[in-house]
Formats: sequence, structure tokens, C-alpha cells
Amino acid sequence: MSRLEEVLVYIKGLSLLIQGNREGFRWLDISEAGLWRSFTAILWSLPALAVGWASWRLYYLSAMPSGTTVGLGFVVKLFVVDLAAWLLPVALTLILSRPLDFTAFVVPVIVTTNWLQVPLSYAMAVPAAILLLVPGGQDVAVLLSFLLLFVNAALLFRLLRTVTANQNLLAAALAALFLLSPLMIVQSLQRLLGVMPG
Repeated sequence: MSRLEEVLVYIKGLSLLIQGNREGFRWLDISEAGLWRSFTAILWSLPALAVGWASWRLYYLSAMPSGTTVGLGFVVKLFVVDLAAWLLPVALTLILSRPLDFTAFVVPVIVTTNWLQVPLSYAMAVPAAILLLVPGGQDVAVLLSFLLLFVNAALLFRLLRTVTANQNLLAAALAALFLLSPLMIVQSLQRLLGVMPG
């Protein structure tokens, strides 16, 4: 697992890339080893994801009949859902790279989007924490979630535009892939695994 100092260096590189400065690549490891290391971003994001799981558990129990309980298995299912949502865009990027002719960008796209998920996961944990800690904070949490989704989309597009050497159409297509495919698989898996109230 990467050390905190390394993760902060990677985030500095991401911030430069988001600003359109390709010097950001100097702060990132886009070698084959760096590609595999970037998946440890999932581990760095676990505390933030856990806040979301706790919030979803509260929502689930509030929507179910009185006396409903959930155990560790419920949390494991939520982890599976989040893991699938993380890995699906990566898999689709690999699958589509040859027919759409962007194989040269595959490794930097995967490395940068993996590490971008760390700060974004912690940002998205804020509205979840509001739901957990602030009575009647639903409206604020929902509004903040929507704002963060727009920020997420903007940052992702700017990052991918720099990574793909200013190919706006490709960057937009990849951004849509990384934003929309997780939403679709999350809803499907939540129903399949029984963690969606109803």
C-alpha cells in the first residue's frame, strides 16, 4: 500500500493536470508498477466509503419495517457495490481502448482516475456525514451532493482533457463513462444484493 506522503504527491500531480499543466505527470507514477499501485487508492478511500455505508444503513433501516436489523453482511454487500462501481469504468476503458484507438492513454487514464477517487470519496463523505450527525440535515446533504457531483464532473473532464492531450471529445466520452457506468451498476447491484429498501 502506498504511503501517505506518496498519495499527497500524487494528488499534487492531479491538481496540476486538472489545471491543464502536463508537468503533473512528473508527480505521478504511470509505469506498470504505478498502474497496479494506483488500485491501493481503494484502500485509502475506505474510511470515506464507510461513512457512506453508515449513512445508507441508516436510510435503509428508516425505510424498512420497525424491528429490521442488518449485520456485517450488509456492509460487505455495500463494499461489493462500491468496488464494482470503481472497477467497471476501468474495465470498460480497457475494452473500448482498441476499437476507439486510445490505447496510448489507457495507463495514465486509469492511474489518474484511480487517485482522483481518493479526494473525491472524502468530499462525497461530507453529505453522508451530515445525514448521520445533523438532525433534519437531509436538504443540506442533498443539495451538497448535487453540487459535488457537478464539481466531480468538471474536475474529471479537466483531468482527462489534459491526460488525452486536449482531445475534448475523447475526454468527454471518458468522463461520461466514469460518471454514468457506476450509477447504473450501483442501482442494479443494490437491488440484486438486497440492500435497496423496498
